[in-house]
Amino acid sequence: MKVLITNDDGPLNDIFSPYIRPFIQYLKKCHPEWEITVCVPDTQKSWIGKAHLAGRKLSAQFLYSDVNANDNSYRGPYNLPQYSCTDSLLPRESTKPLPKDTIEWVLINGTPASCANIGLYKLCLKKFDLLISGPNVGKNTSAAYITSSGTVGAALESVICSDTKAIAISWAYYNGVQVVDSAVMEIASARSIEVLQYLLSNWDQNYDLYSINIPLTHELNFDTKVKYAPIWENRWTCMYEGPIYNIGKTQDIQDGSKSEAITFNWSPNFDLHENSRHSIKDSEYDMHLIDRKLICVTPIRAVFHSFDKTSEYFDKEIIIPRDDIVLNKKVNGNKQLLSVVSIPKTEYIYNPLLNALKRYLPNVDFQSELSKESIKSTSKIFHYGDYEQLDMARLLSEPNNYYANSYIYRKALIRKHYLADTIKNYIVKHPESILVQSFLESFILDLDYAEFLDDSLDENWELRQELENIESKKWWIVKPSMSDKGQGIRVFKTIEDLQSIFDSFDDEPDENVDENDNENKIIISQLRHFIVQEYLKNPLLLPSMNNKKFHIRCYITCKSDLQVFVYDRMLALFAPTPFKKLDEESYTATNHQDLECHLTNTCLQEGNGKELSVMEFNNLKDISTETKKKYIDQIHEIAHDLFLAAATVNRINFQPLPNAFETYGVDLLVDSDYNVKILEVNAYPDFKQTGDELKGLIDQLFDNTVKFCVLPFFNKSFNVLPDAKSSFTKVLDHTSNSW
Repeated sequence: MKVLITNDDGPLNDIFSPYIRPFIQYLKKCHPEWEITVCVPDTQKSWIGKAHLAGRKLSAQFLYSDVNANDNSYRGPYNLPQYSCTDSLLPRESTKPLPKDTIEWVLINGTPASCANIGLYKLCLKKFDLLISGPNVGKNTSAAYITSSGTVGAALESVICSDTKAIAISWAYYNGVQVVDSAVMEIASARSIEVLQYLLSNWDQNYDLYSINIPLTHELNFDTKVKYAPIWENRWTCMYEGPIYNIGKTQDIQDGSKSEAITFNWSPNFDLHENSRHSIKDSEYDMHLIDRKLICVTPIRAVFHSFDKTSEYFDKEIIIPRDDIVLNKKVNGNKQLLSVVSIPKTEYIYNPLLNALKRYLPNVDFQSELSKESIKSTSKIFHYGDYEQLDMARLLSEPNNYYANSYIYRKALIRKHYLADTIKNYIVKHPESILVQSFLESFILDLDYAEFLDDSLDENWELRQELENIESKKWWIVKPSMSDKGQGIRVFKTIEDLQSIFDSFDDEPDENVDENDNENKIIISQLRHFIVQEYLKNPLLLPSMNNKKFHIRCYITCKSDLQVFVYDRMLALFAPTPFKKLDEESYTATNHQDLECHLTNTCLQEGNGKELSVMEFNNLKDISTETKKKYIDQIHEIAHDLFLAAATVNRINFQPLPNAFETYGVDLLVDSDYNVKILEVNAYPDFKQTGDELKGLIDQLFDNTVKFCVLPFFNKSFNVLPDAKSSFTKVLDHTSNSW
């Protein structure tokens, strides 16, 4: 199939022509075998109908863009084509063939109809099978719009001048919001192409072209109805304002001369009125369907006469037999697609997850548990559940049919002593890595009971030397490697402090001790592994937050083996009390109250202050936008090296799977010198610490996760990457060796 694409909005542009790039990208992905030529006006030419600029000489320029680009960037313009083409009628600058992943844009300084005519007759040797005009920015419904439309005008030119089939596509936006997120445009592209394919296979020879209108809204999905619709015959009122008397003034005239003039300013009144032929109650016309956010298809003769209520098409719904281009519930015979969400409905993340799944997977069945019956009747299963609920055997044995929200082996990151070992081994091989400066000096202790501390320090003589150095100004923090929610974390300076900490852990709970302090205890013999890390004495403090210490919680999602995405909407989690500098005279290592200002774990906080303990990082007042960006850039670099380290130097304990993804809560500190430091990596992070005020942050996280990580499992044609405007940033794309 040889296809010519034009429009009336011009070439790549974030404001005037934001739709054509994602549409062409999706079309090329679905139909790589189609030969596509793009010829568009060099600037926006809306409201121009099927017009030519009579007597005007037209010229061409050429742009080049990458098929996989996530923005509207391009190279050019050039006066001559930069690559050769065996099918071209144009002189070429080079004999070098057009790269496979490059789009050539022919820009004509004329109207859409002129682009259609020149494209059909002057660009290629072979005849075109189809002209696609659009996607237009805005709707083309009702007589007032469709007769003015340059998009429809180019389609009319195609059938009038060359009898080439033509389809005009328009994406209707709402409430003045023209530019929507990439997910909506992907679905609009998919629906446009499936309707286009249906029409090509079911072309009615009584009509010359079709006009398709797609509602560009978050409500658009694969169940949105597609209906034939005749043109609503409404009428314009006055389109201009004036007259304006320019007495004594000079007015620019098109040919460059100056003259006094009476002028009329372009000021269309969009309050259209109906034709008496139709009642406004007739709600199955094109304008009414698109207002109800349905997809409408209008067959048109090139005499501006559409069908009416007596036609077989009136109020007829189009039922499209789906193929592999769009998501289909039925695959591999009668087997279904299934999504299993086995976490309790009361979980904080249940609704954000379910809403995202239903948005992107509307034709997939949902269940709350994975049963033997469902496994037998399904072709592909996505399972989101707690680690213990996942079918690990199936995760390993059925990579094409079972997809889950967790890897099996990831101790290299989520166990603190493994994490320290992973980073240490990586920076030995990569001394230039940002991990050298972003991970504080750390040591691993291995002991079963408090009385074995001395033996453990003998085995870790470097740590003993540090602690016995009376000249040292360093303070240290000890953390159980396998605990969470801040349990067992203590700050200390000497061996005597550390011994008293372990002694207190082994004690039975004391009724006279604060309840929170008992909850913060651990039993050494149940954990065994501890990490001792240099304590950051100079955390960044913010006056607007009463100089409380805080850490950053960043959600990082790994997909398959191995893409890594950083979610750029991060949290700032604050300690309950203002920070106090550590002082050997006044600080007691086992005193819970002395520890309060140093711990930023929200799970340890009670009362009204908890609402103020979590904020969105980008909303912090004392840090400039430029500085925040520097922090986020550091975090991107840290995430790249951290997950690359786990995937390369500790492959036994971190094994990404092609049919899994996982979201980690990565905690980081910022010091007063604006350096970011890694604290820890948490699997199954406690999302509910975000609270009700910032729930939208979690909603968007799961929306991105389903879009970029889950949807491609069911439909590979949706395997797209986040664009520059997305809050998901891809920081690593690594393929592991398959021994």
